[in-house]
Amino acid sequence: MPIEKAFAIHASPHEIYAALERDVASAPRGEEAGFDVLRRERDRELELQVTMGGIPCWLTYRLEPKEGYTEVVALLTPFGFRYALFRIMTLGMHDHGFEVALVQGLANLKESVEGAAPAASPPADDAGRDEP
Repeated sequence: MPIEKAFAIHASPHEIYAALERDVASAPRGEEAGFDVLRRERDRELELQVTMGGIPCWLTYRLEPKEGYTEVVALLTPFGFRYALFRIMTLGMHDHGFEVALVQGLANLKESVEGAAPAASPPADDAGRDEP
């Protein structure tokens, strides 16, 4: 059963795609990595096969330019025997962990592209002031 989440990111599709590619390039490769790149469409879409909690999934990021931001749609589709068994055992009601992981991944992408929100100004230094 596909799980879809979307975030508005205030950056161009090119900047967001570059951040996704950096993440893919810096991730470990091979069997232990738990992912493979299936398809790339520069500045528009990236499709991966990932493993989450021992369950294989297809993960697609679609970048849709809008006025003043880019909508990043992430679609996660778990599959395979283990997932089918998991769905049967939980009566299909416990995909929450996949949803949380998907939202966290989008939040991390948003932060990496937009940068962290500016921190509040620290209080003025009281050093050198006379105590009453």
